[in-house]
Amino acid sequence: MISISAAALGASALPALAQTGNAVRFGVVGVEEAALPYYAQEKGLFKAAGLDVTITVLPNGGSVSSAILGGALDVGVTNSGSMSSAFIRNLPMQMLACGAVYAPRSPISHLAVAKGGVTSAKELSGKTFAVSTLHDMIQGTVLAWIEKNGGDWKAINFIEMPPPQMAAAIVAKRIDGAAIVEPFFTASKNDLFNLGYNYSAVNNDKAFQTLGIAVSKDYFEKNAATAKKVAGAIHEAAKWANNPKNFAEAATMLATFTKVDPAIIAGYPRLAFAESNSPGLIQPVVDMLAKYTYIPHGFNAADLFAPGTA
Repeated sequence: MISISAAALGASALPALAQTGNAVRFGVVGVEEAALPYYAQEKGLFKAAGLDVTITVLPNGGSVSSAILGGALDVGVTNSGSMSSAFIRNLPMQMLACGAVYAPRSPISHLAVAKGGVTSAKELSGKTFAVSTLHDMIQGTVLAWIEKNGGDWKAINFIEMPPPQMAAAIVAKRIDGAAIVEPFFTASKNDLFNLGYNYSAVNNDKAFQTLGIAVSKDYFEKNAATAKKVAGAIHEAAKWANNPKNFAEAATMLATFTKVDPAIIAGYPRLAFAESNSPGLIQPVVDMLAKYTYIPHGFNAADLFAPGTA
């Protein structure tokens, strides 16, 4: 996780504000779950907090974590699984702000397969599924769904693939299925069969955090006040994004952020975001990762957070 390529960091940088003493290098992934920093930037919330934020888009949460650990980023969006894996291995990364939250009203991630083929969890044995990051939260949620629905979670093969490429790979039969997040599932749903919503199996269909904002331990120790301003702006962005009055504007912004047709984004419910920090939103993911041995043992999710943030 320590290494990261310069090419990945240079892949897609969003416009930065004018440089100030509160410069923050922020890594995100180009999906709605990771949109809070983009909302905060576009709505002027970072600027209002006195922050100069540069946003860089990377392929997945694992690459963001790597960049934070390698010192190429200060803070970034990563999933609860990557954060938990870093913590259990004593890597210097901490949770700064809770972010995207699974809610039944907006499933976020769909288990998609080709039409005319697999129709149930029991038929997945020996099949190859794509996830955005191997041995991580997304893969764990697939296993949880398979087990809950009567399949053999030990008999499925996984490969890593960026979400925008998954639907085409299924249609071309290069893979049997994938856990596809929005908006990429809705963009291709007419070509796919939806087995179900894999996140629903993690916490008995109750809320839990999928993606949050992580910070390097070194950065927080040296810049705690600035980091806490980042967290405050993120949660202000969450309040804005959770307000139904702003859903239409958010959809328009997401079209730019994700480079997906606005009509597609408008075709599924807006995601939910945490408006404050709560270890209870992450504990179900920690427990799931321990169950499927992606981490060697469980722990108290409160220990993930930077000092004074939970």
